[in-house]
Amino acid sequence: MKMNELLQIPIFTNAKLVAGKNGVGRSVQTVNMMDTPDIIHFLKPNELLVTTAYFIRDNPTEMVKLIKYMAKNDCSGLGIKTRRFIQTIPSEVINIANEENLPLIELPIEHSLGKIVNESLSHILKKRAKELQFAINTQREFTKLVHKGEKLPKIIDHLSTILEKPILLIDHLNNVLVKTHHFHSNEMKKLLENIVKDLEENHTLMKHQPHCFSIYNPTSLKGKLVHFFSIDTYFKKSYLIIIGFGFPLDEHTLLSVEQVANVISFDLLKQHALSEKNLHFKNNFFTALLDGDIPEVEIVKRGERYGLNQNHLYNVIACKIDEKNENQVQSFTFYNSFQEEIFKFTIYEQLKAKFSKRLIDISIFIMKDVFVLLISVDKEKKQTDFQLTKLIRSIQKELHEQLNLSVSFGVSSNFRNIRSIKKGYQQALEAIETGYQLRKNKFIQTYHTKDIAELLQMIPLNILTEFYESTLKELAYTTNKDLLVLVQTISVFIENHCQIAETAKQLFVHRNTVIYRLEKCEELLTISFKDADETLRLRIALLIRSFLLEKIKP
Repeated sequence: MKMNELLQIPIFTNAKLVAGKNGVGRSVQTVNMMDTPDIIHFLKPNELLVTTAYFIRDNPTEMVKLIKYMAKNDCSGLGIKTRRFIQTIPSEVINIANEENLPLIELPIEHSLGKIVNESLSHILKKRAKELQFAINTQREFTKLVHKGEKLPKIIDHLSTILEKPILLIDHLNNVLVKTHHFHSNEMKKLLENIVKDLEENHTLMKHQPHCFSIYNPTSLKGKLVHFFSIDTYFKKSYLIIIGFGFPLDEHTLLSVEQVANVISFDLLKQHALSEKNLHFKNNFFTALLDGDIPEVEIVKRGERYGLNQNHLYNVIACKIDEKNENQVQSFTFYNSFQEEIFKFTIYEQLKAKFSKRLIDISIFIMKDVFVLLISVDKEKKQTDFQLTKLIRSIQKELHEQLNLSVSFGVSSNFRNIRSIKKGYQQALEAIETGYQLRKNKFIQTYHTKDIAELLQMIPLNILTEFYESTLKELAYTTNKDLLVLVQTISVFIENHCQIAETAKQLFVHRNTVIYRLEKCEELLTISFKDADETLRLRIALLIRSFLLEKIKP
């Protein structure tokens, strides 16, 4: 109940609101009377205090202090009985009540404080009982609809009819689940676009319950209010959005909406459970596929159920949540396996929604801590690696901005049929592990066949060092300028397929100079550049040199 409503009951007929008129919208849930010196310590929010002001009758400073304290602690108002111990309310008290927007009421002499309290509380309790009965009736009405098997659109249409307002139901992924018939007009379609855009851009929109904002666009609806009512399920937040309510909301309307929100919450939980069950079946299928437990003749037939098409190309993408490191503060704590599974399912939904929003044909499943994405592309519309990387980068950025979530991706090469998914999965895992080995996070690593340099790095360092030193001998670790010139000459000579003229051109020296340097190298290394095995050995040694010297650098 609001203060302005309470002041309308008969007991306050001769009462006078002397200050704080702008605060009559304050909520009042209880009424108390007190005349003790330490009155401040017993005050509660949403409480109307009535008093004779006996202990502070000669101390306006204490009255001012009381008003300030009550306003700060969300009290409903202060009623002072005058012409008994205090003849008039001091002007400074009236001024501070106006400043703080705290209703200050001059109570009539003919009613005792006890009677004022009793009749006020009686009225508040009767109104509360009426509201509770209304809530019970509303809950029964909408529960019956659920028991009849009515779907969310029917339930929300019924609420819209009762309230005579346009209503939306938008889920945690900003998908419009239900919209009433009001949104067929162009202006309402524009409003719907703006609401979804606001939800996408303001991820902490719901700080209060309910939350509302005024419409500015389209101009034909300017000034109307949009109210957001949060519907929580697990870690998710959906919104029941109602257009056109006044402010503030009356209790009957609020209770009605809250009861329907409870019904919607249960229905969304049911849908969530069904989606989780379907994901479990999908995970089992793909796990069996990767383990080779499904006969090849069954792969295509059973794969169709999960959107696989044998006539499409596939990229397999492995996605993992980055672990905490010195450059990353991300960390998640789960108190039980249920919370962890809900969290995984939430990420699964986010990935699925973001790829689908970009009209990408995709299947997603979960393997332990890896989200596996199968991107399907028609063979005639093959995506380039650049296009795919750009797409993944945009989704990676959204996850970080919207959910403060750092994820990395490993991308396989293209495969021409769904039977090759296992190989693609292995490539995607290898790609993402390569990125983590390089101590990166929030990266996109594309799989590619290892070149010679990568293969060499897989050989133990002591073996590489032995090969390198035995091949280049005194040129291996030299810092002598003349010997370094010889190393450079060997490198350019081999890169130019042992062509002296091209080597001289790149080094900006005469060809005879190149010949002299090569003869000097043959003498130092006791080799012949005419021997193909020797030049191959030198080529490998120079590849080793590129990363070996980096490792031993002080």
